[in-house]
Amino acid sequence: MSKRLPAFGVLAIGVIVLIVLFANNLFTVGTAFEELTDEFRPIMTDEAIAAAKADVAGLGAVSEEFNTQVAPAVAEALQMTPDELNTFLGTNFPAVAAGVAALPGIVDQFTSVVALLEQQQSNFEQADQIPTSNLPASSVPWIILLIGVGALLVGIVMLGRSNYAWLVATGFGVLVVALSLLLSFLPKSSAADDLNAALKPVYTPELVAQSAQALGVVGAMGQQMQEEMLPALAQQLQMDEAGMEAFLSQFPATAAALEGLSGSMERFQTMVTAFDSQLENYDTIKNTELYPIALLVLVSGLLIVVCGIWLFIVARRERPAQEPAA
Repeated sequence: MSKRLPAFGVLAIGVIVLIVLFANNLFTVGTAFEELTDEFRPIMTDEAIAAAKADVAGLGAVSEEFNTQVAPAVAEALQMTPDELNTFLGTNFPAVAAGVAALPGIVDQFTSVVALLEQQQSNFEQADQIPTSNLPASSVPWIILLIGVGALLVGIVMLGRSNYAWLVATGFGVLVVALSLLLSFLPKSSAADDLNAALKPVYTPELVAQSAQALGVVGAMGQQMQEEMLPALAQQLQMDEAGMEAFLSQFPATAAALEGLSGSMERFQTMVTAFDSQLENYDTIKNTELYPIALLVLVSGLLIVVCGIWLFIVARRERPAQEPAA
């Protein structure tokens, strides 16, 4: 009976690993995780984060410059009071008026999102390496399945009469431990859990909807400003194209934002699309903690090694007692 105890221990480990695998729905989670990281990878690079920060800073500069310099200059040129200018803009260029009013809040919103992405770059880079840079995250459940099934098979071998069963168990346990350490499952899974914890309070359908709406407001403001407001202003002030360019040159932030509007909007759209398209996948993975699962894999390997050594010790003690009877 004593020789069976190590085998039962390994069988129990295999059963526990498989229960954890299916209880956490890891095959679905692995696929969702892979799709999410694939979609987020382009917006999490150093270049993408730097561009996003510059775009947000540009919007902030436009907001400040328009209220403190552009609006007063336009009001003076049109011989209007500030209130009259606000009424004029609201009546004739409602998208511009709405955009200018919403810009401070939009800037704050995108600033917080970009800051969060920057803070989580390191965690994302580690999580994106699960299990390796060459293997997709969807392979992890299969690895865990093989460990669970392998433990069951090893346990069955240990129940047999093979003199090398202990060696099979010890070798399998060492393999599991080595795999866990070589793939850095623990630090990578910890980084993934930290990333998830940071995203969970803000990655909601409401945030995505607000971001998409904000993007629409900014796009409509820029388009109407370029296509309607500036040409109308040039006509009223009897300015040609060169004259309008000279007028705008007094407001570098606004001029730069208008010139780079299409690029900024494209980058913002890429970010919002990434969040929007992965809402369902994030909902699938957000309640799954990977670190305890990675820890289970490592501990399972160690315990299988212990059971293998245990079997060796028991078998060695029993052998002398059996030999005289033979």
